[in-house]
Amino acid sequence: MPSESKPTKCIIYTRVSSQKQVNEGSGLGSQERTCRDYAERQGYEVIEVVADVISGRKAERPGMQALLQSLRDFKHNTEKCVVIVDDISRFARDVSTHTALRDKIVSLGAKIESPTVKFGHDASGKFMELIMAAIAEHDSAHNAERSHRRTVSRLKLGFWTFSSPLGYDYTKAPGGGKLLVRIEPLATHIQEALQGFADGRFQSPVEVKRFLESKPDFPNKNKRGKLHYDLIKRMLTNPLYAGHLEYPKWGVELTKAQHEPLISYSTFLIIQDRLKGRATAPVRKDISADFPLRGFLICEACGYPLTACWARGRSGKKYPYYLCQHRGCSEKGKSIPREELEQLFGDLLKKLVPTRQTFQLAEHMFKAAWEERRLTVLSEKKEWLAKAKRLEKSIDSLIERLVQTSDERIQAAYEKRLAELHQERAIAEEAAASVALPDQSYEEMFEHAMVFLSNPYKIWENGQLQTKRSVLRLVFSEPLVVGRFSGVQTGKTTIPFKALSLIQTMDGKLVPKAGLEPARPLRRGILNPLRLPFRHLGTGTQIS
Repeated sequence: MPSESKPTKCIIYTRVSSQKQVNEGSGLGSQERTCRDYAERQGYEVIEVVADVISGRKAERPGMQALLQSLRDFKHNTEKCVVIVDDISRFARDVSTHTALRDKIVSLGAKIESPTVKFGHDASGKFMELIMAAIAEHDSAHNAERSHRRTVSRLKLGFWTFSSPLGYDYTKAPGGGKLLVRIEPLATHIQEALQGFADGRFQSPVEVKRFLESKPDFPNKNKRGKLHYDLIKRMLTNPLYAGHLEYPKWGVELTKAQHEPLISYSTFLIIQDRLKGRATAPVRKDISADFPLRGFLICEACGYPLTACWARGRSGKKYPYYLCQHRGCSEKGKSIPREELEQLFGDLLKKLVPTRQTFQLAEHMFKAAWEERRLTVLSEKKEWLAKAKRLEKSIDSLIERLVQTSDERIQAAYEKRLAELHQERAIAEEAAASVALPDQSYEEMFEHAMVFLSNPYKIWENGQLQTKRSVLRLVFSEPLVVGRFSGVQTGKTTIPFKALSLIQTMDGKLVPKAGLEPARPLRRGILNPLRLPFRHLGTGTQIS
C-alpha cells in the first residue's frame, strides 16, 4: 500500500474576540507571524490567510465559512491541505464548538496543526485535545465572570460601562477607567430639547423630534433628514442625561453617576410624568415670521383659535389677515388685517411697561427676596442632606431584611420599596446639591430678566420669531381673546407682570419723590412682592 503523501499547502486561520483587539493590539498579526514561521519550518506553502473577529464560543463565523469553502475547492486536488492555528484557544473556546468545527475540517480531507499544541488523530491524542479545549472553555467562562464582576462594580461606583449615549463620548477618568464627557454642540442641542420638553416649550415628543431635525449638525438622520421616533423616546427616558444610571438586569439600582448631567434628576422625573400623561397635539408647523400671533389668539364669538393667511386682491397683490375658520361661528371667514391686529397687540404690551419708579421698587423687592433666599440656603441644604442620610439608613435596613427572607412575595415587595427609596435618595441628594449659593451675583444672574420686565414691547418689536413666541409665553398665561370690533382684550398675565401691576397701582404711596435708598437686609418679614401688608424699605412706613 503506498504511503500517504505529505501535505504541501496550508491555510492559516487567526481569530480575536473583539474589534478593540484589532485596533489596539497586534493579535491577528502576531498569530499570523507565528503560523507562517511554523509553515516555513514544515515546508508548507501558505495559500491563504483567513481571520475572524468573533467570540470563540460561536461556531458560525464568516472567516471559518470562507476557510471551509476553500477546503471544498481544494478537495478535488491530489495534494493534501493543512489548516494551521496559533493555539487551541484561537480555534475555539467551547468544547462543542471545537468538536463541530474540527469534524467539518477533517471531513473535507484536511488536517489541523499548531505550533503550540498537538492536535490528536488517535484516541489518546483526541482525548488530550478535548481536555485542552475544555481548559480553554473554562478560561473563557472565568474571564467572562471576572469581567462581569468588574463591570458591575464600575456601575455601582457611578461609571457607565456600555456604549455612550448620544451627546457623550468616553475619555480616561482620573482614577482609571473611562468617563462620559459632553460632545459639543450635540450635548447642548439635546440639553435644550430635554429641558424644553420638561418646561412645556415642546408639547410632545414629535416637537422634540422636529427641533432636533432642524439642527444641521445633528447625526442619525435618514436620507430625508428625519430622525427615528424611537431615538427620541430613548433620549427622553434615559436617566444618564440626568446624571444617574441603573441596570436592574444585573442588580444595579438607581445610582448617582460620575459624569456631568445635561439636566437635573427632578427635570427628568417631570419628563417621565409628561410622557405618561395625556398626549398633546404638537405645535403647528405653519407658524411663521409672517404671523407670529398665530395659535395665540382666540375668536371672541366661538372661543376657537384664529388662523391666518395671505389673501390675493383683484390686482394680484397679497394681503395678510387673521381670521376664524371654525364651522358654525358667526365670524367665520371675516378677516382682520394683520397690521391692525398686531398694532393693537403692541399697544397692549406697551401698557405693561412699568414706570421708572415702579421698576425701581420692584428691583428693590427682588434684591430683598434674593437676600432672603441666600440666608436660607444653608438650612435647606442641611435638611436635604439629613433626609438623604435617613433614606440611606432605610435602604441598608431593607437590604438586610431582603437577604434574610425567603418568601418570594415579601422579596418582591421589598425590592419595589427599595427602588422607591433609591429614587427618593437621588432626589434628596440632587436637591442638596442644587441649593448651593450661585457663583454669580444678583446683577449677573437677573440682568436679562430685568431688561425683559422693564420693556417686553421693545423685545417683541425687535425680536425674531422664536423670541416673539417666547415673549407671548412669558407675558401671558392664557391666549388672548380677539374680536373684529372689540379688538385685543386684556389677557391674564404671568406672575411677574401681575406683581408689577400691583406695585404700579400703589406707585404714588410706595415710592417717594426722592427715590429709593440702597437695599438692606431686614431682620424679620423679608419683603416679598406678592405678600401684603409689607414694609417700605426706604421709610419703614406700614402699608395696608
